[in-house]
Amino acid sequence: MLPEGLLPRPDDGPALSPRYLRDDDLPWLRALLDVFRAHVGRPRRELMDRLREPLSVEGPPDKRKRAVHVLERLTKRRVKAAVKPGEARAALFGARARGLTRGEAIRVAAEALEVEPTALLESLFADLPGERRLLALPADLGPDQLALRTNLAMVQGLVARSQRVTVRAHGGARDLVRHARLMGLLCEARPLKAGAILDLSGPYALFRRTLVYGRALASLVPRLPWCDDFELRADYRLDDEARTLVVQPGDPLFPCAEPRRFDSKLEARFARDFARHAPDWDLVREPLPLEAEGALIFPDFELVHRPSGERVLLEIVGFWTEGYLETKLRRLRAASIDRLVLCVDAERACGRSDWPAGARVVPYRRRVDVGEVLAAITPRPPGTRPCRPREDR
Repeated sequence: MLPEGLLPRPDDGPALSPRYLRDDDLPWLRALLDVFRAHVGRPRRELMDRLREPLSVEGPPDKRKRAVHVLERLTKRRVKAAVKPGEARAALFGARARGLTRGEAIRVAAEALEVEPTALLESLFADLPGERRLLALPADLGPDQLALRTNLAMVQGLVARSQRVTVRAHGGARDLVRHARLMGLLCEARPLKAGAILDLSGPYALFRRTLVYGRALASLVPRLPWCDDFELRADYRLDDEARTLVVQPGDPLFPCAEPRRFDSKLEARFARDFARHAPDWDLVREPLPLEAEGALIFPDFELVHRPSGERVLLEIVGFWTEGYLETKLRRLRAASIDRLVLCVDAERACGRSDWPAGARVVPYRRRVDVGEVLAAITPRPPGTRPCRPREDR
């Protein structure tokens, strides 16, 4: 993310319309990339000297500074020296401390380290930031991707300095809620008509503003493009001015790697089996969340029968602790779901009587049987058991 000095100021345009890098910025971004790639293997100070000169295609100075910052973070640097710089300094300065002249000290130190005098001098300060040699940029980094990465860094920098962030998401909300909890963010999640809404406290609302919390909050931004629909609103302050940032679909931001579609191999296998053996049914990976006990429940799947429009929620409960299972079942009961199938590990399916009212229970061993799930959906005569644990065949 961008540091505060590179973020857009109040006079950079309307608060709700960040000055993103777009297609008309690609020519000068290409020229900037060419400069960076021309300096691969050379000291960083030479690159910095070159960047003080005009590019072959000039761009807006503020945007150029942001792109340079992003490239600096993408460009790895290494120390290139015949001997370790610390050892070279110790040998040379130690020789000088014994009263030797400069030339004698260089000769003695070079002989002690078994290198040429010129190699010794080149190694002395090779570990300083300006002397480190530039390594190649990612091969797939083009001007279009650089523009997206720079836009993302700008938005992340603003979000990281926010007082309050609100995210409305549909299709992908489950991943956002999970990520917020994993990162330890102060987050309240509520169901929305078409998804979920997340209210998050920003670092500038905390008693102690921490960079770590700001970075954790900013890490939500590249996950937004994977949602079917979303809106992020961040109230932030910059130069003592209160402003609002709005991020929506279509904003040119670099996405993170695709989030995992399934929480486990068991779920992924069931999805493949269901698609193969139940052609009249659609399997919805992320149904609308439900609220129970002040928390959101994200059922694993929703089964939709296309001919009739019948909808059934399905939850796969694997091998978890007893406390986890009790909490999950309590919340499912509180949600009062009309049609629910619970696929439970056979070791935990027997001897329980606290299933949610009306739930069909399908015990399984290592693999959820699609035939038994479909059979559980079909109404059974009163007094019959929903399902029996299936022995391995």
